[in-house]
Amino acid sequence: MTVDDPRWRQCHASTLAVVDGTPVVAWFAGTREGTPDNRIRIARGRETQTLDTGRDVAHWNPVLAPGPDGALWLFCKAGERISEWVSLVTRSHDGGATWEPVRELVPGDRSGGRGPVKNPPLLAPGDRRWLAPGSTERWGAPPRWDPFVDVSDDGGLSWTRVPIPVDHDALAGAGHIQPALWWGAGGPVALMRSTEGRAYRSVSRDGGCTWTPAEPTSLPNNNSGLTAVALPSGRVACVHNPSAESWGSRCPLVLSLSDDDGLTWHTGPTVDDGVVPVDPGVPRLLDDGVVPVGPGVPRLLGPGTGPGFAPGDGGVVTGGVAEYSYPSAVLTPDDLLVTYTWQRRGIVLARLPLADLEPQ
Repeated sequence: MTVDDPRWRQCHASTLAVVDGTPVVAWFAGTREGTPDNRIRIARGRETQTLDTGRDVAHWNPVLAPGPDGALWLFCKAGERISEWVSLVTRSHDGGATWEPVRELVPGDRSGGRGPVKNPPLLAPGDRRWLAPGSTERWGAPPRWDPFVDVSDDGGLSWTRVPIPVDHDALAGAGHIQPALWWGAGGPVALMRSTEGRAYRSVSRDGGCTWTPAEPTSLPNNNSGLTAVALPSGRVACVHNPSAESWGSRCPLVLSLSDDDGLTWHTGPTVDDGVVPVDPGVPRLLDDGVVPVGPGVPRLLGPGTGPGFAPGDGGVVTGGVAEYSYPSAVLTPDDLLVTYTWQRRGIVLARLPLADLEPQ
């Protein structure tokens, strides 16, 4: 894929997996978020395919994850409105080259989405349990957002939804969505996007069967998607936008680090700050290749500028200017790989050496 692919107007919400050393990336693309022509696109190397779900509606938020069975799983949402999402799933047994027929993850469920909503499921130690970070969004008056974890003890065949408690009376906005999961010192930890200016956190002390009430952390959050990964040392890396305003700027995209399982955070490297090199010979890496910076990739507006976001049940309307958002991240032996939305015009793959992120 390149910037400004003629097959779509906007793309967003990438997800990343690595199979036998090869990155596999998926995202949705169409006229804009929420339009009926949005479809799930999958890139494996330089080959891009469109997932056939048999549904002529908007598709959203793909999630790639290696499954307990050794296959590569792909989850996604489908529906005209976010509150009416149906969760779909398929599997690949050849590293993303071909896919099984798409099916509903929880047949007949119309609750607004099951399974993972943005970040991948977490496989418990010993491969006994699969925990999928999910959430639902109600866009009435007032709107209400609620996170949960879907638990599977049979390899993804069936799922039991476990709520993450939220004290809505104590909140100014709709709530929390799109958890990211990692296995912490005492069990699974969830870090959530929020309308409250900070990421919220919950932990489970029984392997995911119950969760503590969501509480704020020191990590700023602009009510945009984040992702978090536990590094080999136990340190946690979170990729996010550092604004503390709901629906605030999605520039820059940064990495923050935590040494106490997500309670407190300190600043790490910047992933993208919207500054384009003026030297045409300086390359910029996009998901499956290097695209030279030149006339086709103009200088960007600075942080805090641009048209902003008009959110709703039918999706976010935005021009994408100065937006670097919705990261996905996976570990390799030497690097943290991160994909993210680049101005709604492309999907970027960044590579951050683990040596720069771990304690020295």
